[in-house]
Amino acid sequence: MDRGYVQLVKEGYQAWNSGDRAWVLEHMSPEIEWVTPPDDPDPGTFKGYEGVEKFWANWRDLFGLIRFDIERMEDLGDHVLVHARRIAKGEQSGVEIQERVFQLFTFGEDRRCIRVQEFYERAQAEAITREGAGKAD
Repeated sequence: MDRGYVQLVKEGYQAWNSGDRAWVLEHMSPEIEWVTPPDDPDPGTFKGYEGVEKFWANWRDLFGLIRFDIERMEDLGDHVLVHARRIAKGEQSGVEIQERVFQLFTFGEDRRCIRVQEFYERAQAEAITREGAGKAD
């Protein structure tokens, strides 16, 4: 069964929100790059499964369990731009965060995600999609 990238990303968010991080990783390339913006609590480029798992663990350490509420998904061919609300509550502090985040997923020839770029401003995400995903960080 051939699933479109939008459906695949939607299933990824469902898996993430249910705690199935393994499903998410299984649909990523071993060469995955996860790029976070400079003003992120953990900015940088995280490479490979180990790098992505480290990034996720850092966020979990800071904010506890994190879930995403999808507001909008845009089909951009080999890319999917997601407008979402990231929601977390610190396990120790009880501090709750809610923030809008834009995540641009890029897919390779094997239909696995090869890059995720995060943005806090819609204009930045849209500028990347106009320039061609992955050409600017």
